[in-house]
Amino acid sequence: MRIGCTPTVVYLALVAMEQQPRSWGWGNRNQGKSISRSIMTHTSKWKVAATAVVTATLSLGLACGAGQARADTGWQALTTTEARTDNPLKGFAPFNENLDNNASAFPHTMEWFYMPLNAVVKGERSYDWAELEKQLSSIKSRGHQAALRFYLDYPTKPTGVPDYLLGPGGIDQSRKYNFYDNNGTSFSPDYNDPRVQSLIKDFVSELGKNYDGDPRIGYITTGLIGFWGEQHTYPMDGNSHTDNPNGAQWMPTREVELSYYQAWDAAFNTTKLLNRNPGPDLENIKVGFHDDSFAESTLPTIDWHFMARMETYKLTERWQTEAIGGEVYPQNQLCVFNEPTDCDHAEDFSEATKQTHTTWLVNHKAFSEGYSGAALEKATKAHAALGYDLAVTQTRTVVTDGKTQVSIRLTNRGVAPFYYNWPLEFSLINPQEPAKTVASTQADANLPSLLPGQTTEVTATLEGNSGLATLCIPNPMDGGAPLKFANAEQDTEISGYLALGSVPA
Repeated sequence: MRIGCTPTVVYLALVAMEQQPRSWGWGNRNQGKSISRSIMTHTSKWKVAATAVVTATLSLGLACGAGQARADTGWQALTTTEARTDNPLKGFAPFNENLDNNASAFPHTMEWFYMPLNAVVKGERSYDWAELEKQLSSIKSRGHQAALRFYLDYPTKPTGVPDYLLGPGGIDQSRKYNFYDNNGTSFSPDYNDPRVQSLIKDFVSELGKNYDGDPRIGYITTGLIGFWGEQHTYPMDGNSHTDNPNGAQWMPTREVELSYYQAWDAAFNTTKLLNRNPGPDLENIKVGFHDDSFAESTLPTIDWHFMARMETYKLTERWQTEAIGGEVYPQNQLCVFNEPTDCDHAEDFSEATKQTHTTWLVNHKAFSEGYSGAALEKATKAHAALGYDLAVTQTRTVVTDGKTQVSIRLTNRGVAPFYYNWPLEFSLINPQEPAKTVASTQADANLPSLLPGQTTEVTATLEGNSGLATLCIPNPMDGGAPLKFANAEQDTEISGYLALGSVPA
């Protein structure tokens, strides 16, 4: 249930933060240095400090004068709990195909899917979005949001190259291969071919025009080049192979590859993008990264592992502004949470989560086959430990002159920020008639700036002096899961709402 609110935004404090540029929710990924609308308390190792504090009282602020009645509860503690398993845009996700309509006991708010490029591209600069709409609408109908990737070459599946490039005079189709059980089904296109370059860049531009900021989409992995769109063609990487006897390099030149990533960055200002490979020359391209062999080749024990490459290319702090995701290594999905772990090469899952600051992971077997006993408990905790973990530690109400000033102290206990700046919604609700809102307003907490270990103070003023004070963070996707707090008071009075206490106390 969502209770309507007014668009009024109340800011009680402005703090200039020395931080990297970050996205403002369903706003602009290219936004410059952000200004926090809150008082940030530094409690973490990342040394993000407030440099100036400016307090401003706005039109809806508390006007205190002589002779006015004032009731101040003082700061009241709320009860925190373990991290939640039902929060949006984080945790484990299944493939949305062939999962019995995605009915699964394992908690989730996201679904993952691949799509061949020719499902959308029907001719040169000719697009049909019906298949993409079908997938997004299906996922939305279950109250979930999507993570997705487009591909040209997926081993074992027919090519994703559009028909107009396959006929007479079309692109080279000689790079067929048997590796990865492909048996010649798909082929690797020449990504340096100008026609392939135009195909990719034109599509990315059009996709951004139509879907950037679409609340049904949480994350897009940039894909399109390499096997599975994973931006590699191993082992056809310049060395001789039975499928590549001349030792040709099947990946594009670095210049061409970077031009693809630049096209993605130019096309998307809001929706979070993730690249497969940490690499050089990415410092000015606003993308996160995804590790598709998570907890198998993640930790920096070998130079080609995910975190080793993040360290090499000085990208270890990228998680502060851009999302990290990926896939639990498929062969390890059922064994990595056994105690003791009985996978052949599994890494410590918790350590991999901490080092990468990962927010979401495809873990299909958690849904298709599932866990039981101790493994289920461990997997559920691992799912909840991904990404952000927000808890309200204290709340305070001050009633003066018919208005209620509500303040909270909000802490991020997770491993990453929440990457979209959804506004906080404060309300006074009639406790005898919960559907009736006495007063409501929104406040900007600048959630993407709230890094792990930090606390922010947010204050809003409501036009009213009685009722149940509540807090919620609605999902901008209609029917989507609201962002919930790790508090015992969450959902106790109204589903989706955190009860802050009665006014007057």
